[in-house]
Amino acid sequence: MAERQWSGHVFIGMSVDGMIARADDGLDWLTGDAAAGADPPEDMGFDGFMASVDHLVMGRSTYDVVRAMGEWFYGDTPVFVLSSTLQADDPRIRVASSFEDVCAMLDDDGARSVYVDGGRTVRTFLAAGLIRTLTLTRVPILIGEGKPLFGALPADIRLQLDDVKTFSGGAVQTRYTVL
Repeated sequence: MAERQWSGHVFIGMSVDGMIARADDGLDWLTGDAAAGADPPEDMGFDGFMASVDHLVMGRSTYDVVRAMGEWFYGDTPVFVLSSTLQADDPRIRVASSFEDVCAMLDDDGARSVYVDGGRTVRTFLAAGLIRTLTLTRVPILIGEGKPLFGALPADIRLQLDDVKTFSGGAVQTRYTVL
């Protein structure tokens, strides 16, 4: 693969057992339950992270979950959705039918710092060597079954620990550079 002018960056919440969603895509364990009187979520650096990226790539499953939330978290950042079946009726997104297509679109768009979101999408970009940093926020809960962030990779991926933060409620955020 040719040298890219951009690098991918991950910023994601997960359970202590490595799940990014329940099997049914539920995120109640991550977002809290406002109806039950839960405190509003603490700022864990997402806004600052979004200010540092100029493009976003997510998979179709992640897009469907985000779209159903009703709130668009990405402002004017160009968003690419990887899908071979999605009809692009949402003016906030551009659809790429393959990994190769989305990489070419990012190249053509002059991307520099790309937010990569969604389990399969993160794994694909990791396997291709296109992730530079991982910011993982572990929420103190075990959900047992669900959608894991990580899975099989073609080789070990060495990481350098850059930072660790703790938050009220027990969440722990680690930031790594991919070596």
